[in-house]
Amino acid sequence: MSDNSPCFPLNRIQQNFFHPSGAAFFHHAQMVPKAHYRERVTPAGAGAAEVPPKIIGKRKASAYDFDESMGESKSPPSSPRMVSHSTQEMEKEYSLVKRTKMSNEKEFPLSKLLATLDKPQLLSLLNNLIDTHPNLQSEIASNIPRPTIQSVTNILTSLEKKYQDSFPYTKWGHTKDDYSFNRVKPALLELKGAILDYAAHFTSPDEFPINTFTFLHLATNYTHRLPDWDNSSHNELKHEIYVKLADFWKKAIINAASKLREGKIYGQTVVNEWVKNLAQHDRDSNGMFRQAIDEFTQKLGWIIGLQNGSTQHHIYFGMPV
Repeated sequence: MSDNSPCFPLNRIQQNFFHPSGAAFFHHAQMVPKAHYRERVTPAGAGAAEVPPKIIGKRKASAYDFDESMGESKSPPSSPRMVSHSTQEMEKEYSLVKRTKMSNEKEFPLSKLLATLDKPQLLSLLNNLIDTHPNLQSEIASNIPRPTIQSVTNILTSLEKKYQDSFPYTKWGHTKDDYSFNRVKPALLELKGAILDYAAHFTSPDEFPINTFTFLHLATNYTHRLPDWDNSSHNELKHEIYVKLADFWKKAIINAASKLREGKIYGQTVVNEWVKNLAQHDRDSNGMFRQAIDEFTQKLGWIIGLQNGSTQHHIYFGMPV
């Protein structure tokens, strides 16, 4: 082989191999690359026995050596201790970033969100909350201000306008036929429900009598303005409101009389106003409040000198003298 050959030169080595026990095992000539053995040389002139060279075989490939099939080198994983420490550090850093982000983000005020809702949306929200959590009903009710005459007047006025706007448009104005009634009926039922619900509230024993009679006078006037339909069966709705209001008038009179027994005093001017309003409603409704008038005369008439069958009684209520 020439000196310029790119291959490693090989030496023919004749060597005795020894068993670990020390005895000669065999004699063999082997072509061994220089890169894979290390020859132990006995010092010259020494009389010591020849020491066999240590043979270094090819090391078994490890899983972390170069993987020719994958074309990449695998490195041994970090120890569990190092992995655990690294994971903990990453979690701490993530938590710190998260807390910092949350602290920098200001939560939008709930009051500002509620301010963007109109009244129907707020009512729908509250009703949904009460339906989902019935235990909230008493707590919400205790925090809502009680209705006032002014606030209820606004509601009834808007409902009155709603049913008036429900009439179909014609060049002759509002017609009272069946078609118009069917168009207006949903709004009329809504107004009827509001009148009777608020009447129940204002005639409770805890309500002051002045507020009670003021609301009943207001509600009865709204009822007077309800349309009278061509079909008499459609007028039953208005008649039902009159009947219910007459009962509320009687209830209000009884509550006012009970407060008199408890020591409450009403001025004659106030009582005169109550009885005049009641008399006017009875005339406008064609006698729907006659029983309420009799109740008033018996329970409160003495305050203004009013007695059944007296001339003053007939004058007040438009009866023949």
